[in-house]
This record gives sequence, structure tokens and C-alpha cells, in this order.
Amino acid sequence: MATTLKPVNAVVVGFGWAGAILAKELTEAGLQVVALERGPHQDTYPDGAYPNTLDELTYNSRGKLFQDLSKSTVTIRHGIDGTALPYRQLSAFLPGNGVGGAGLHWSGVHFRIMPEELRLRSHYEERYGKGFIPEGMTIQDYGVSYEELEPHFDFAEKVFGTSGTAYKVKGQVVGDGNPFAPDRSDNFPLAALKDVHSAHLFRKAAEEVGMHPYAMPAANASGPWTNPYGVQMGPCNFCGFCSGYACYMYSKASPNLNILPALKQSELFELRVNSNVLRVNLDSDGKRATGVTYVDAQGREIVQPADLVIVSAFQFHNVHLMLLSGIGTPYDPRTGEGVVGKNFAYQNMATIKAFFDRDVHTNPFIGTGGGGVAVDDFNADNFDHGPLGFVGGSPFWVNQAGSKPIRGLTLPPG
Repeated sequence: MATTLKPVNAVVVGFGWAGAILAKELTEAGLQVVALERGPHQDTYPDGAYPNTLDELTYNSRGKLFQDLSKSTVTIRHGIDGTALPYRQLSAFLPGNGVGGAGLHWSGVHFRIMPEELRLRSHYEERYGKGFIPEGMTIQDYGVSYEELEPHFDFAEKVFGTSGTAYKVKGQVVGDGNPFAPDRSDNFPLAALKDVHSAHLFRKAAEEVGMHPYAMPAANASGPWTNPYGVQMGPCNFCGFCSGYACYMYSKASPNLNILPALKQSELFELRVNSNVLRVNLDSDGKRATGVTYVDAQGREIVQPADLVIVSAFQFHNVHLMLLSGIGTPYDPRTGEGVVGKNFAYQNMATIKAFFDRDVHTNPFIGTGGGGVAVDDFNADNFDHGPLGFVGGSPFWVNQAGSKPIRGLTLPPG
């Protein structure tokens, strides 16, 4: 039989970036918040302690900070009538395993969204006409503008300790950043990271063909930084062990480093780990959430009543939990009905390997997760799509995140 606990103002399901940010905002507003994290407690120390964290086999090859798919996974189908099969090998999607979620092992690339991407349908119809978007294509506006979000982008960069170079601030050109980037209310908190040699070569080549290279915004601190919550960060040392690892230099932004220490100071906040939420509980008419039911570390079923339920786990798990809880109508791509799971998308990335003469030495073992040089000449709607018959685009960049001893070296013949 389930044990029912004392009600709280808000319960947060999943303690990654979204959960940490919302927990901080809600406690600052005076609400009592309980955060439930399915995985174990983990932090920069001891999980990112030097030298143990520089273990490619444990972290990169075996994915210690990633979700263990042998214990819990999601299913995938290649067609609407296909059989749902378990997702057994992590590739593009890298959900985290524990406190911080994917925000602990991410790389730190920290772009802002382009204004037209928040109003895709309106923007393309205004520029190219209503007939430009094919019938049946489901792209739509987000319902919120860049101008509304800009103050929050600015604050987030200060919380994250983002390094970069602005182009335009309050309508004035202030630096040699991305000339296609929208206006900003303030410069980046920290100067851009230094170019490694491969980024220097890319920048030089891009300039020679008339493109506009700029330093990538990175949530890897280029110098000492104290964020608005009083949390301190140290400068990145380009160790190369970034994406897939906890940062032993306290340089890569994470919920664990940049927000959790401040939350721990609040009597209004409680974090419960190894707490697997089974469902969001609803009132009798199914219109309002009343709390959650979860299984704790001892295997007990617990009901946590709450006035507000924040579903802030990895995207797959949010949809899964909503479906299990009977919230909303599942999206049907054949009819277009339903919204739960609709328009889910993820980054599609392609990589190109470049080969240089033997006398060119790039030292691939150094690097940062988010640092590099990019061009936006072919991103978003920065070029004329009219005669091309497609929408969208992409930046492209050199991001030398650091080769590792195992994957970075080829085996000798035989």
C-alpha cells in the first residue's frame, strides 16, 4: 500500500537543467519544492574528481553518466505500423543517469536560437509567400518571440558562465562576433575561448572565401566567474575530457555546479534521488494534477501530493510519463490529431574529417566541449531559399573537443 506524504507546493520530476532552473525560480518565489530524480546522486566531486574522471573506458566507451538501457529504455518504431522495439544502443540521444541528467555530461555548446526559428511558418510565408510551405508540413510558430525570451537568454548565460564574443549589443556593433546573430541586451559574461590550431585554420579558410567566422558560444568558462547565485567557476584548461564527463576543473556549466549549490542553501528545497516516478496523479475529472506516485530507493510506493507538477525529465521520458498518466491525446501523424509527442525533433549532425600534410600539427588531444569557430552564412534563413525548394539551414563549425587515447588512435596493421 502506498504511503502518502505531506503536500508541498511543487514537485519537480527529473533534476537536469530544466528541473534545476525551475526549482530555483520556484523557491525564490517562496514555494516549497521537492525534486525527484530517478538516478543516483552525483556531483562534480567525487564523480568528476581528478584523475579518476579521466577514464575513457568508464565514461566514454561504457557511458557511466548515461542512462543504462539494460535497466530502463524507451521504444522506437521506423513506421506508424511497425512494431515498437527497445532502444538498446545510445547514439544521438544521450539521456543522463542521475542528478544533473544530460546537463552533467553535455559538451557546453551554447547557441541562442535565431528569431525566425521561433516563428517559422509566419517568417517563411512572409518572405516567400503562403504557397512556399507544402501542404501537410506541420511546422508552426512557437507562440513566443525572441524579444520576449532575450532577457532570459541573457540571465541564463550569466548563470552558465558562457564564453563568447558579441557582434551587436543594444543596436551597436561591439565586436567581431556572429554578424547574423540577433541583437543582445548585454555582452557575454566571459570572453571567447582561445582558438585551438584547427579552429584557427578553419577561421582563416572561411575568411578567405568571404564567410563570417566567429567564436562559438560555450558554457565552458574562459576565466574565473561567479554567477548570479554566488557559485564560482574556474577557467577551462582544454583537457579534452568534456562531453561525456563531469568537469574536474569546475569550468563546464552543469546543474550540479551552477544551480544545485545555491538550492541547497534554501530550506524550501529538497532533492530525493533514486526516486522513480510512475505516474502523475490527477483529480477526479482528469483535468488537474494533484501530485505524483513514485518508488523510492527502498522500493516503497510513495504518493507526493503537490499543487504544481513540473515534468522536466529527458524529452522521451516526459512524453512516456504523460502517456502513462493519461494526460492529453497521443499524436497521430496520419490524422494530425493529438499533441503529446507531436513535433519532437533532435539535432541532426554530420561530420567531415579533414586530412592535412604531415607537417601540420593540430594536437587533437586538447580541446573544449563547446569551444570552436563557426559560420552562420548558411544557417536559418540567412540565405535566399526561394529557388531552392527547402526551408532551414545549419551552422557549420570546427569544434575540437579533444581526442581520447582509445578512440583517437588507430591500431597498427595486424
